[in-house]
Amino acid sequence: MKKLLLFLSVICPITIGSAQAIYDDFDEYKVGQFLGVESNGLWTTWSSSPGGSEDTYIVDDQSVSPDNSISLSSGGVTDVVLPLGDHSSGSWTLSFMMRLTDGNGGYFNLLHDFSAAASNWAVQVYFSETGNGYLSVGGGLIGSEFVHPVGEWFEVKIDIDVDSDLATLSFDELSVFSWAWSEGSTSVSNVVSALNLYPAAPPGESALYHIDNVSFSEYGMDLFEMQAEVDVHPNPATDVLFVNTSQNSSLKVYSLLGKLAYSSQSTNSQQVVDCSSWPRGVYFVETANQSKIIAKKKVILY
Repeated sequence: MKKLLLFLSVICPITIGSAQAIYDDFDEYKVGQFLGVESNGLWTTWSSSPGGSEDTYIVDDQSVSPDNSISLSSGGVTDVVLPLGDHSSGSWTLSFMMRLTDGNGGYFNLLHDFSAAASNWAVQVYFSETGNGYLSVGGGLIGSEFVHPVGEWFEVKIDIDVDSDLATLSFDELSVFSWAWSEGSTSVSNVVSALNLYPAAPPGESALYHIDNVSFSEYGMDLFEMQAEVDVHPNPATDVLFVNTSQNSSLKVYSLLGKLAYSSQSTNSQQVVDCSSWPRGVYFVETANQSKIIAKKKVILY
């Protein structure tokens, strides 16, 4: 992100079925490799060049879920983007775990339109080494200050009700600020387009922070529900998957690009899935009960 400059004083896809959910804990990626490459298209960069200088690396020096996370630090051109599907209706929740290294700040933004330099910013959020951050909405006429942790993991969550034109930022389930979602830096827009992670910080500070357990889903499924895992083995697999679920659960398997590969409804607690003819790659297993997603798991076929 060529950071949007605001004249504001410092006082302030993957598609998985109809739920269009994303969950990435980075744990099945190779440490030391590029995020955009390892995620096989789930993440990209500001100039849409995964594996280049804007990409970030998978690290294992800090994590919430064992063992990996991603890190962003000042001094380079790191600029990674998670496309969210360009939703223009419905209610959505984006959440991730964040850890600011002592003595450093951090930053993220949400976009109405992801088009590199022509992007339309929805909100920019700055975290300070002092624990006193601020955010700016759209073109910067709306802003707010807030307090946040430093040196420990905390959950960042943004609930976006597109239809009611309302967004709310929370830390560890504590509401920080709400605003009209449609405010934009270049124009009014209700679209939920992308998350942008960039190693920025308040003026005079450097950035160094880690991100883990990123999720995006229809409103009502929080980060910890997304973390619930369905028991799938073997993983990696070649010909068959054994899936243990609760009884009377539906089972769906989606490719990385959101194509439905398998679907069933069963009263049995174990389902056997023949995947011998599927293209090799990354898949997502999803179980649900009465239309609520209760568990999901990433599996690899080779």
